[in-house]
Amino acid sequence: MRDAASAVLVAAVEGMDLTPDEERFFKEESPAGVTLFKRNIPQDDHHKLTALTMRLQGTRSSGEPPMIIAIDQEGGRVSRIGAPFPNEGAALNIAGGGVDQNGLKHLRSYGALVGSELGKLGVNVNFAPVADIHTEPTNISIGDRCFGHTAEQVTLRAGAFLEGMQSSHVLGCLKHFPGQGHAKVDTHEGTAVIDVNLRTLLTRELEPFKRLLPLAKMIMISHSIFPALCEREASRSRVVIMDWLRTRLGFTGVVVSDDMNMGALPQDVENWKSAMIDAVAAGCDMLLVCRHLPRYIMALEALRNESAKSAAFRLRLEDAASKVIKLRRELL
Repeated sequence: MRDAASAVLVAAVEGMDLTPDEERFFKEESPAGVTLFKRNIPQDDHHKLTALTMRLQGTRSSGEPPMIIAIDQEGGRVSRIGAPFPNEGAALNIAGGGVDQNGLKHLRSYGALVGSELGKLGVNVNFAPVADIHTEPTNISIGDRCFGHTAEQVTLRAGAFLEGMQSSHVLGCLKHFPGQGHAKVDTHEGTAVIDVNLRTLLTRELEPFKRLLPLAKMIMISHSIFPALCEREASRSRVVIMDWLRTRLGFTGVVVSDDMNMGALPQDVENWKSAMIDAVAAGCDMLLVCRHLPRYIMALEALRNESAKSAAFRLRLEDAASKVIKLRRELL
């Protein structure tokens, strides 16, 4: 680890191999890891991906724990790796959408298979399962990525998938806290306000996260706004992250931002850098910057500059870095 700023950043690469600039960046700055996308994966033979993951791990400094090599391999339409990788389609419909014993056993087996195949490719983190509840019919961004239409269905079905995947030594990540299934706007494109009352949030949206916390080492925070909790995006809200997720629900693992390049956050340079700082200050431990090397460099500079100016921010950044380093030590 070069410093706390690099320890909380998860970057990405543009192609199927590292460019000289990317390799230099990974060696010199040593970010926590990378997130993989379709652009990184040879679709004619996805096993060639192992060359990239091995090269990425090779950029670590001596004595460093493994890098996080992450992916969004939910199944269905959010699947970075194509056929013949195991893919049973949308989470909502796997095993007929049921919560009977056979259906949950099937989901555990499927999760274990996905984890095993990811591990063979050098992937050690899957940003799945979605723990949102499909309650808004117009929500095409999340939609059938959910495991059910009720808190009970999502808890049982997403939990079974997560248990199976982690039994194969690939860590999962519950998303998108505190629950994005009722959004009417895609956060990739713009601001999503989930205007449900506090009682509904407590008894519906939050329920799967609360019940699955014992299984989870990572939780991804939504960029949506939940007015019943706070007027800021959840990913920049200390109320959502520290008061609700940490204090009230007792989560002690790593809090992950969604991609900081999404349209739900300001993308002009100065406001974007402020969003990075805000997210860490609010309680995010790991920031995803999923495209463009200059953005990673700007993120590092913003975090370092704020750390130099503010002792309180420096302590929060160091706390975040320690949580990520601890997590990385558990990876294979």
